[in-house]
Amino acid sequence: MVLYFTVAPISILFILSNVVVTTTIRDNDQKDDTMRIITKENTTLCLLVGLMVFAIGTPLMTTSVLQERGLESCDSFTAAYTPHDAILLDGNAEMIAQADAEVWPGDGSEGSPYQITGYYFYDVQHSVEIRNIDLYWTFTDNEVDGPGDATVWCGVEISDSANGYVANNLFHNRYRGLWLIDIDDVIITNNIIEDNLLHGIECAGYINGCLISDNTITRNTGSGIRILTAVDSEISENTVTNCEGTGIQVLITATNCQITDNYVDEVTGLGIHLGNASSVEIMHNELSNVSGYGVFVVESYDIELYNNSLVNVEEDGMFLKDSSFDLIHNNSVVGSDGIGISVTSGENSTFRFNHIEDSADFGLKTAANAECMDITRNVFINNGAAAQVYDEGENNTYIYNYYDDWVSPDADSDQIVDVPYAIDGEADNEDPYPLAAPDAVPPVTGGTTTTSGTGVGEEIPMDLLVIGGGAVVIILVGVFFLKRKA
Repeated sequence: MVLYFTVAPISILFILSNVVVTTTIRDNDQKDDTMRIITKENTTLCLLVGLMVFAIGTPLMTTSVLQERGLESCDSFTAAYTPHDAILLDGNAEMIAQADAEVWPGDGSEGSPYQITGYYFYDVQHSVEIRNIDLYWTFTDNEVDGPGDATVWCGVEISDSANGYVANNLFHNRYRGLWLIDIDDVIITNNIIEDNLLHGIECAGYINGCLISDNTITRNTGSGIRILTAVDSEISENTVTNCEGTGIQVLITATNCQITDNYVDEVTGLGIHLGNASSVEIMHNELSNVSGYGVFVVESYDIELYNNSLVNVEEDGMFLKDSSFDLIHNNSVVGSDGIGISVTSGENSTFRFNHIEDSADFGLKTAANAECMDITRNVFINNGAAAQVYDEGENNTYIYNYYDDWVSPDADSDQIVDVPYAIDGEADNEDPYPLAAPDAVPPVTGGTTTTSGTGVGEEIPMDLLVIGGGAVVIILVGVFFLKRKA
């Protein structure tokens, strides 16, 4: 869609440029050749500049418009849906037979999936079962309702199946909204999942190559999203609120996954929970008013925790156990009732450019079994212990951090406090070069390399890249025409 709205105006402007130039030349038939060339070049130059500005602005404008679209509330669902008995399919043959009987659009191919759409389901047992099916299918614009009591089963079960697309549905008053077991290449997006007796989405097996995104999950008695094992999958841009369990959790194994841009608020369990995670990105999530730990990760290797915001967490903001070769950076942890970031064990992980404020306990703690951790360029403000950080591990390096209770003296004005910061704990450690200001830029040394600005790992915004590139093209076009005139 973005490409369409970008290319079309460019094509129109190109056609108009030829029309205008031709008209200009015809109107000046009586003038000499030099004047016609100058007129043509000036007109073309103006149109090219306008074309570039339009091309730069249109994708950004179109992206903003598209982002505002989507499912807004239950009002999107209509009472005109056709009531339907439960759909129980086991195997490709059953799906083909029922599709033929009900004249579902599609033929089960990738380019023409079977379409199950426009139905209202109200059942005590499963309303929909899709088992052992690898044809292509969609389940869209349906409402799955139930009595919301102890007798009700899950709304939709998808097991040992693949190639599905579940979108724009309402699942409510069930035991679980969606019940998944061992699925591949299934997309679950833009659904409303609310008022269920247990979890909103639960997978009792694995998800592989799946996308769970843009769902609104609220007022469920259990967790918002609960997965046992996730491989090569993405959980992104979901809103999980007012659930009586964990916001998002992958309990057993998470490999090559992304958990990004989710919003979790008012949950009574953990915010985000991972077990045995490797090569996982947890980025750009917003967590607030969490009764348990904010981010709870056990047995992690090569994971990245980046640019997450945690506010009002009743336990530790981030808790990491057996954390090895992880990168935790540019996160904000504010108002934790425990430790801001707690590292109980592991080795060779890096913590940098994090902002940790108003923790009731230490801002950051490396426990006895945490070794060779690198803690640098973090900001610690008003964290509640006698010292703001604690270390009882081995060979952990604290350097170039800012502590708001230790900002002077700095006699030589080099932005480094002249007296080391004493770190609490049995390691008898210290930060030899505490920063005098949160935005101070320490020198580059032979040891720890530091970078000014907001931190390593930040990306240049795409709109700046596009605008900058467009400006360069405009300048080059101008130089070309000036040389032609000369």
